[in-house]
Amino acid sequence: VPVDLAALAREAAQRGAAEAQARGIRLEHAGDAPVLVHGQPDALAVLLRNLVDNALRYSPDGAVVRVTVGGTSGGHGATLVVEDSGPGLPPEALARLGERFYRVLGTGQAGSGLGWSIVQRLVRLYGIHVVVERSPGLGGLRVDLAWS
Repeated sequence: VPVDLAALAREAAQRGAAEAQARGIRLEHAGDAPVLVHGQPDALAVLLRNLVDNALRYSPDGAVVRVTVGGTSGGHGATLVVEDSGPGLPPEALARLGERFYRVLGTGQAGSGLGWSIVQRLVRLYGIHVVVERSPGLGGLRVDLAWS
């Protein structure tokens, strides 16, 4: 069904707002105009929630986490970017990102190591192109999703 990606991103940012505020993280959201993609709303909400939760979890206090939605309505050229000013990931960790139960040691964060495997499963299911790299603007991790 058609799903408003901008509304889902706004909801994911709102869900993370209390944690962000408690840790002095500036959680930014850009892109309020409706951007329609096709999918199952609950599954896409899980995708966004995992991306925003990970950005908040692994960013230090006082960091910036930015969620940006863009594109055209109708699902052609829609994009979602979640980026942060945290430490990012070394290349060997980037290569293993998405392996079930894989976690980067030494982060001091609790978790099961399943968030990224869920993200990868959903992007494959919906044919979403994903690029994970260092954020040129914020310096931490940048996750760029593109619907075609």
